[in-house]
Amino acid sequence: MLLMNNRTFFGIIFVLLIVGTVSCNLNNAKDDSGQTDNSMSALPEVPFLCEDGSAGGFLCENVGLYAQVSIAELSGQSSGIFLNDIWGWTDPETEKEYALVGLTNGMSFVDISNPINPMVVGRLPESNLNAKYKTIVKAQYPACNLGLGETSRSKSLTEGSSWRDVKVHKNHAYIVSDNQPHGMQVLDLTKLRNFSGEILNLQHDFLYDRLGSAHNIVINEESDFAYATGVTQADICGSSNGSGLHMIDISDPGNPEFAGCYIDDTPGYYRIAPGYIHDAQCVIYKGPDSEHQGKEVCFNSAEGNVVIANVSDKQNPTTIGFNRQADMQYSHQGWLTEDQSYFLMNDELDERNLGRGTKTYIWDVQDLENPEFLGYYEHSTSSIDHNLYIKGSYAYQSNYNAGLQILDITNVAAASLERVAYFDTQPNTDTANFKGTWSNYPFFKSGLVILSDIESGLFIVKPELE
Repeated sequence: MLLMNNRTFFGIIFVLLIVGTVSCNLNNAKDDSGQTDNSMSALPEVPFLCEDGSAGGFLCENVGLYAQVSIAELSGQSSGIFLNDIWGWTDPETEKEYALVGLTNGMSFVDISNPINPMVVGRLPESNLNAKYKTIVKAQYPACNLGLGETSRSKSLTEGSSWRDVKVHKNHAYIVSDNQPHGMQVLDLTKLRNFSGEILNLQHDFLYDRLGSAHNIVINEESDFAYATGVTQADICGSSNGSGLHMIDISDPGNPEFAGCYIDDTPGYYRIAPGYIHDAQCVIYKGPDSEHQGKEVCFNSAEGNVVIANVSDKQNPTTIGFNRQADMQYSHQGWLTEDQSYFLMNDELDERNLGRGTKTYIWDVQDLENPEFLGYYEHSTSSIDHNLYIKGSYAYQSNYNAGLQILDITNVAAASLERVAYFDTQPNTDTANFKGTWSNYPFFKSGLVILSDIESGLFIVKPELE
């Protein structure tokens, strides 16, 4: 049961009088056909304010809760489905904001333009690329499970994968999945405008099949290129023993074309799979290193390392610089500060392998040829850190059982970060296992942040930051 104080209760009554008869049942968010202006000033009052360290029964600081959408609503199934990645899209015509929610069997699309009553408007099943890659995958990966042996939430190869990733470019969603034959699905998101009350059963518009599985898809919207990472089955770009960036031209968004490969061959530098890149951020470089300004540069999280590559020439990409920190166990993902001077990286295995608290690694990348480790921010929990994104002066981290952690990065040059807000979707535990919040998306103009919790569904929250 959700606990509310008097202020929260009267706030909800006020909102109901404005928007009409709506329900804010967090376990059963109902459809509402009303459309709202998505400017920050037009957002309705947050029904579950963060007061006395709690918002709707969830631990918090400076983050209020609008709504929670259950897995059953997202998937249309009563059991057996879990969440993974999440991203956002704003329709340029209607200005509606949407959550793109990854499931273990496909994608769910949620209209959050009225964040009190989000609407599931469409679902997309995962692809079935078994005909091309099934034999190869089963030979290499006889049992691929989420969370290093935590099998209760994972699926066999014949049923799909617990990993899915999605990004958006020019009103199209690009979707990949790991450890199963899947390819890259392309979906025209303007189809969501066809919603008229009945959930849309969507089909992808294009399936890019030059790769089988990919751990992630990275998009540089400035260059019109996508980069698949963690590719383990492909007819090009090598194999699982040497898999870097699989580069794809998406300038024609509905018709992606293979563009090239980047595989770093620096000898003796990788712990597990030579050349393997787990995740990346690719940008047109505008940072302080004048030698590389104007180039397309990828900042890669490559197992125990940070690897910086020039991918301007897709036929001849080159490594610019690399480094590692001795205690880093697995560099999962990272994000640049907006001035492109610093790179914040998470380590997904140090908590479990070394029995230590959560740490965010801070790299000075002002000299791209010599990235320098400055230090790390140590969190107050032992939860495993996962995806993080930077918007303005804040880093938004999804740290599994510790939920969303928001860090002030004003003093990043001194490797000094400060937690200023959080929202814990798993308030009863902070243990170091692969449960809880997978990812977040903080880039909506409205100021909303969406979270995907593996076992608990979609959360729509609103930070209150200075």
